[in-house]
Amino acid sequence: MRVIGRDYIQQYAAQQDYGAVQVFRDQELMRVETLFDELGGKPTMDRVHVIFYDKLLAHPWLRGFFVGVRKFHLEGQQTDFMTGLLGGPKIYGGRAPKSAHVHLFVTEEVFMLRHKILEDSLMEAEIPADLKERWLRYDMKMKRALVKESVSECEGRYRSEPVIDVPKPQYTPSRVHR
Repeated sequence: MRVIGRDYIQQYAAQQDYGAVQVFRDQELMRVETLFDELGGKPTMDRVHVIFYDKLLAHPWLRGFFVGVRKFHLEGQQTDFMTGLLGGPKIYGGRAPKSAHVHLFVTEEVFMLRHKILEDSLMEAEIPADLKERWLRYDMKMKRALVKESVSECEGRYRSEPVIDVPKPQYTPSRVHR
């Protein structure tokens, strides 16, 4: 739960576009119930991200974006980032999304496939529908920072890092031989 000053509360509440904000009076301070709190805090974030990365790393196309990166690292970074984004403690110490993904050629199709996997992960984690929709709206706000029109928009985050452009697998229908 974030604790904020009384003067800030009305401005904060007015900026929220994700539904009602629960406000409590506590002497001279007000408390705002964040989406992070409503979800159940870090245990929920951890649970969702374990499911999410299990699915991403099993996907025949998307797993190519994560070659050589430990699952534990991916889950931890995502949990820390989303914790702060959804109103929890600001513990993420990594790069902003745009610079963290500048080396990845993420097309709109890739982003939307990833978004659908996140939605499926939230459902599997039994996140209530209203909270799931709010989380997914935050996720969609990342689209602009991540999606690129051309691989020429990509560059390594440091000199020796290659650009990662994972081709879409060609699916061929399996034939049944009799």
